[in-house]
Amino acid sequence: MINGGMFQEIAKINGETVHGLQPKISIWTKGGGGEGGDGGAMKEVIGVYRMLPPLFKTIHEQTGMLPPAWMGALPDSNNVNK
Repeated sequence: MINGGMFQEIAKINGETVHGLQPKISIWTKGGGGEGGDGGAMKEVIGVYRMLPPLFKTIHEQTGMLPPAWMGALPDSNNVNK
């Protein structure tokens, strides 16, 4: 497999597969929101709610899908796909 160039051919095919893609990469951090103490469970819940808007936006940008209405909406979701 090595001498026959199989791995090089696989790498070439994989490279051609992703050529031209323009992935969007989002990095989410907990940030230093100024909460005092360790915050306990409430701090974790707050972190989840802070993460949802950028998560919904990223998913929409990459797939065109919007969250179900019961879960939330993007601020400009009324103008999406019109």
